Amino acid sequence: MRLQILILLAFFSFAYSASAQNSKVLIGTIKGEKNAPLQGASIFVENKENRNLKGASTDALGQYQIEVPATDGLTIVIACIGYQSTRIPYNGQGTINLTLMVDDRSIEEVTIVREGGAKNDMGISFRNQVSATERFDMKELETMPFASVESGLQGRLANVDIISSADPGGRSSIRIRGTTSLNGNSEPLIVVDGVPYSTNVGSDFNFSTANDEDFGALINISPNDIETIEVLKDAAATAIWGSQGANGVLLFTTKKGRKGKTQFSFSSKVDVKKEADPIPMLDGGQYVSLVQDAIWNTVNDLGYMGSLQYLNLLYNTNEIKYDPSWNYFNEYNQNTNWTDMVTQVGHFEDNSLSISGGGDKATYRVSLGYLNDVGTTKGLKTNRYNALVSVNYKFSNKFNISSDISYSLSDINKYWTGDKVPEPRAMALKKMPNMSPYFIDDYGVYSDQYFTPRINFQGSFVGEAKESMYNPVAMVNESVNNAMKEQARAIFRAQYDILPSLRYTATVGFNTSSDKIRRFLPQSVTGVIWTDSYFNRGSDQLSDRLQLNTENKFIYNKILNEDHNIIATQIVRTNETRAFGYASETSGNASASLSDPTAGAAVVKMGSGNSMSRDIGFTSSLYYGYKNRYILNGIYRWEANTSISAQHRWKGFPTVGAAWHLGDEPFMQELDFLDMAKFRVSWGQNGNPPSGSFVYLGAFEPLVPGYMDMTAIRPTRIQLDNLKWELVTQTDVGLELSFFKDRLHIMAEWYSRLTSDLLQKDVKLPSSTGFATMKFYNSGEMVNKGWELVFRGDLIRAKDFTLSATLNFSRNQNEVLELPENLQFENYNFENGKYAHKIIAGNPLGSFYGYKYLGVYQNEEETLARDLDNNTIYDLMGEPIYTQNGNRKVYPGDAKYQDMDGNGVIDQYDIVYLGNAMPLFTSGGGIDVRYKAFTLNTFLHARLGQKVVNSVRISNESMRGTNNQSAAVLRRWRHEGDDTEIPRALYNEGYNTLGSDRFVEDASFVRLKMVSVRYSLPKSIISRFNISRFDVFATGQDLFTWTNYSGQDPEVGLSSDIFMLSEDGASTPRPRRFAFGIIANF
Repeated sequence: MRLQILILLAFFSFAYSASAQNSKVLIGTIKGEKNAPLQGASIFVENKENRNLKGASTDALGQYQIEVPATDGLTIVIACIGYQSTRIPYNGQGTINLTLMVDDRSIEEVTIVREGGAKNDMGISFRNQVSATERFDMKELETMPFASVESGLQGRLANVDIISSADPGGRSSIRIRGTTSLNGNSEPLIVVDGVPYSTNVGSDFNFSTANDEDFGALINISPNDIETIEVLKDAAATAIWGSQGANGVLLFTTKKGRKGKTQFSFSSKVDVKKEADPIPMLDGGQYVSLVQDAIWNTVNDLGYMGSLQYLNLLYNTNEIKYDPSWNYFNEYNQNTNWTDMVTQVGHFEDNSLSISGGGDKATYRVSLGYLNDVGTTKGLKTNRYNALVSVNYKFSNKFNISSDISYSLSDINKYWTGDKVPEPRAMALKKMPNMSPYFIDDYGVYSDQYFTPRINFQGSFVGEAKESMYNPVAMVNESVNNAMKEQARAIFRAQYDILPSLRYTATVGFNTSSDKIRRFLPQSVTGVIWTDSYFNRGSDQLSDRLQLNTENKFIYNKILNEDHNIIATQIVRTNETRAFGYASETSGNASASLSDPTAGAAVVKMGSGNSMSRDIGFTSSLYYGYKNRYILNGIYRWEANTSISAQHRWKGFPTVGAAWHLGDEPFMQELDFLDMAKFRVSWGQNGNPPSGSFVYLGAFEPLVPGYMDMTAIRPTRIQLDNLKWELVTQTDVGLELSFFKDRLHIMAEWYSRLTSDLLQKDVKLPSSTGFATMKFYNSGEMVNKGWELVFRGDLIRAKDFTLSATLNFSRNQNEVLELPENLQFENYNFENGKYAHKIIAGNPLGSFYGYKYLGVYQNEEETLARDLDNNTIYDLMGEPIYTQNGNRKVYPGDAKYQDMDGNGVIDQYDIVYLGNAMPLFTSGGGIDVRYKAFTLNTFLHARLGQKVVNSVRISNESMRGTNNQSAAVLRRWRHEGDDTEIPRALYNEGYNTLGSDRFVEDASFVRLKMVSVRYSLPKSIISRFNISRFDVFATGQDLFTWTNYSGQDPEVGLSSDIFMLSEDGASTPRPRRFAFGIIANF
């Protein structure tokens, strides 16, 4: 604290003394078309050498204030995208008001890569930043249908890897420059209007009785209310956000009101969603034939006496006997397409209405939105209602206040889900195709009663287990999983100019959310009897969350003797989060109509919990610019977090950066084609605290039933006095170029992000300690390195025709440098479908380890064990040894794996590295064309070199149980000489689907993300109806995908499992979407 007090005293002393320098303040108002105020117009002070000495931008009222040095020969330059720039000689004026003329040659929809007048949170113009940032204008996405804004950003920002869910209300995963932590959080910080946005319940929050459902999109703000997005990537950019921004920051700025007459804006989008063709599966007859083939193969391997149970299964199982005398013959004499019965054509609707306007003192904007999103899986539907009110009031040229208040209500419907219970889509692939989902009457027609036997050939419902079987059609139609999510946010901000060069801003943000989740699993889904704990099972889950953020910020901005620009900033931020939850779960509800936990039902689970966390940070920043050409910036943040013990709670994080405007050097002035060349470099540190509140403290729980008839407690968690911050050290080098009157922009980046003192979660302890695990432990190092290239070009600018293009490439390489101490980095069970869980120094996270698949043994000679020189191995009696998969002898038709150590046994010592889930490259690019009133927008997204474990294939090609299989198994091995890579069918025996490179596929793809055609009705027509803009458009989304991946969708979401980051488990594929809509302003 002493250091912070000294910094504050020095800061204010400097501010006071420096303010005595000679300068003048210029104020004014900039207006545009129809005399409306222009927000975001850039104002520069330019000297005789055409060098910018100072920059500012207009506010929502079109007003600006800029300090002008006491120097002769200055020029005031005023510019704004879409308008003709103006140059005015400065002769000591105190006020300059101006109305800019529309520039017909400009492009209306343009991404602002670097805008000289706009400033970041430190008061530094984007032109002079030393950090790695990108800005994106949401106008580019106004014709795309999506519920959450991050879905539309895929591929548009370099090295911002976004994988969105295809389900309504599903959550996206976002990584900025890779995964930075083993067990911590790698998601970026979301900031909306300068205040951190709460996206989920804290990871430490446990309802004790039920699972925390991952309901809701990442951002519950309508995309129609967002104006710009800025991504902060390196330490210099994220430093002021402290540990919350250690993984990068996404800044969202919502639309604000502008001075002028009241304006109404309305947009409406509707679309339909159609999935690609499903995986071809076996029909009823093919399924029965496969099962019989698998049983006979097992019988032949084991011999008659060793396979009596399988012979009994073959001859006495009614489900595969086709016995017409059986009571349920009709129900098991079908060809059911289960996938077709749980899927549908989805649709989407999004409507938004806003009202904005204002006068000299106040501006306002009010918006309302309604969204209806129906998924391609039956039972998935989201309704969302949004409201946003933004008000800005200017008391004087020195003091103004603003507020942003938003509310959202989401009604999200899903089917009942459990931790390990397969999703309906996965279950539909498993179900016997010869079985009916409904009882069948005497006329062979489906009845209205679900056919869900308690137990059959495939098994039964056994609760939270992957082997549970149920009726997926009943699940999507009858089960309940409804979440009502309310979220309210209020941001209040006051800004006061203490001196012409000193500004104080105070911000308070409230974020409250309340969720009610109601779940019900009727007996018609599971078929269990009334004594089962899952008979008519219902649950209620309630949670409330409050987040309070405060910020106090001083910015001192001064130009000394024309050449020296000093910006000093002091920020104090606090964050407090509180959460409370309650849940109850019952079974045996009297009726399927009583879906809530009811009186008389048996209580299965019940509990409550609460959590609280706090952090505080002091940030000091000093920026120095010489001749607006050479720039230095230093930041120091001092931060504390309640998740860490007092010994290590406070931590300082330094950051330094420099930039050189090479293009402004006199020796570069002869290059007329070069408009800007800037080289920058930054280095800095940040930290990740352990997730959870007060996790360093020991924990206790009641000892039931007590001790010696007395109440007792026992310790359950060890205290962690030495728990520290996870340290992230970043280095960034960047080059920015602009050519041909700003028609071509190029940005190149190289970075390195080293994470040390890795937070390892749930570390195992010796039993002698009295504890099974410790909550967290610091150990190990990991690095992410990579590069980025961004190209943006306005290729043609004409009155009636414009052509622009964007393209970005990025590469991120992850490597574990040092293994954490005590980490259980190897975990493997010799089972079908299992891959080894390993973390090995020198390899990236998400690496796959398993066996090399060589095909199928064709005959008995090939099954002989061979050493590394391909010589047959003999036993002590001189008899040849046969290869074993585990402890089982292989036979012709079995899977053949590479014996790495040449001992004739396939075991854990033959496991090798098979690839990893990290893509080699990600890319995105598009072309925008405007011809008169028509506009065409296109965009492509690519991920190259990513490996994915196709778990759907593992299940659908296993042929060792009762699950249905894909049509690919019709090519299985049956006889010697069969040219196939698919082994024989083998019931409940063998190891033909061990985790191997057979199922590790290249999931590279190039996807046509968007094609949009828009027509703007002529103003000569719409002006008769007092309409200033009326656009109609048609948009196609995710239209085509070029890939060699065999699954339905190569874009597989990132798992929280660090050992298996990318696994295709039959999640909903992204459908083709066709949207139509209108945008109108009046």
